Amino acid sequence: MKNIVITMILVFTAITSWGQTYKFYQTDNLHNQLRLNTKTGEVMQIQDDNQTFLVHPSTTQDNEISNKYELFKTKNMWTYILLDKDTGKLWQCQYSVKGVEYISSWAINLVDLSSSKHSRFTIQPLTSMYQYYLIDEETGEMWKFQWTTDGENYRWIVKF
Repeated sequence: MKNIVITMILVFTAITSWGQTYKFYQTDNLHNQLRLNTKTGEVMQIQDDNQTFLVHPSTTQDNEISNKYELFKTKNMWTYILLDKDTGKLWQCQYSVKGVEYISSWAINLVDLSSSKHSRFTIQPLTSMYQYYLIDEETGEMWKFQWTTDGENYRWIVKF
């Protein structure tokens, strides 16, 4: 009986620690962190002076599954890529200390590449700091995409 109780406690601990709702990313600017809600995709800029700014609004507000979203740092200290690991949707997220007019997110891919309800996508950088591969880890399919600070016409995704 004692072994069953201990096993149940260990299983419960593993499940609750795996289901992390919020993940913090330390930026290259020491006074700022990004807080990602891994269930909804909301990204907030958190500053040392207790100010917070919305970088990306919730994408899936009613989702109850943790770890659906992940942020990936780029070589540009102000830019992160937000990935919906279930569908392959992508956004460029920009934080800033210059003012709220410089804080935003832009869609790179809004097409569902899978109807899966579990994590299957990841991204890998290419030689260019602006280009990445989006990889479906179940099928091996790949897409090449680009983020930019030069406007909408320079953001794209193509099947590779």
